[in-house]
Amino acid sequence: MTGAGPLVTILLATRNGAAFLEAQLVSILGQSHRNWRIHISDDGSTDATLAIAETLLRPLGPGRWTIQSGPGRGASANFIHLLTQTGPGDGFIAFCDQDDIWLPEKLERAVRSIAAEGQPALYASAVILTDTDDRALGASRLPHRQLGFSHALAENVLTGNTMVMNPVAAELVRRAAASCTDQTALESGFHDWFAYQVIAGAGGQVVFDPVPGLRYRQHAGNAVGSGHAPGRFWIRVRRFLGGEYGAALRRQAAVLAACPTLPTAQRQQAERLLALRSLPIWQRSGAFQGLGLYRQSRVESLLLRILALLGRI
Repeated sequence: MTGAGPLVTILLATRNGAAFLEAQLVSILGQSHRNWRIHISDDGSTDATLAIAETLLRPLGPGRWTIQSGPGRGASANFIHLLTQTGPGDGFIAFCDQDDIWLPEKLERAVRSIAAEGQPALYASAVILTDTDDRALGASRLPHRQLGFSHALAENVLTGNTMVMNPVAAELVRRAAASCTDQTALESGFHDWFAYQVIAGAGGQVVFDPVPGLRYRQHAGNAVGSGHAPGRFWIRVRRFLGGEYGAALRRQAAVLAACPTLPTAQRQQAERLLALRSLPIWQRSGAFQGLGLYRQSRVESLLLRILALLGRI
């Protein structure tokens, strides 16, 4: 049965997650915040994923859980699909990956942090990084520079598996996703980065909890994995130099530029970012500085500037 406190609707995207799903669902069932329900969208699992979910969730009774077929276009598309099917009556919205283990107070800490906000508010937290067998590898990095739209355009340090949106923020992201004129670009990007960008772009509050909210498995099947783990700096540098980062940056900016619900100033900022590479080289430095973009690492902020000058973002 549900308990006191605001309703949280958990959105869980699955695909062939049988190896880890039971541990994740057990951790959700053990949450100290009891007023939640869960919607699962499955992208064509061929293993025991659905059987495991049904076995563990059936005792909750009707109304607490649903399972549906996903769009079959990848994890971000699946999460966007789930989000756009929710509404104001679903309360707080929490993204959930199939292979993590939530710590018992994850939802309670999230709701307590943003429940009193009348404005859009997004919660995320640090994580404990683990290997496939749930052996701890270390803690994720903590942001030390301000979180906001000029940062969100350049980087996402908020992992989607920790994200919880208050009802105002959830409605904001739902409307933004539905309004995007380029749905293909939206679905091929990063749903969590998009949520951060939209909420920050609207001037919403972004809360980062330094207390870990879950155990985040790092394994070959991760859709993304944590780019903010200790020792991952050189991996990020290779992504900068190899063009992967620049391509992702442009894709996310294109999605924002195609979202009419985003405030005009922020949409124009995304458009100016997209226009950088077409400027003559002698104009790029001033144009980039005018954007005000930055990353948490000052070294990576410098690399971002260099890429902009070279026309690679």
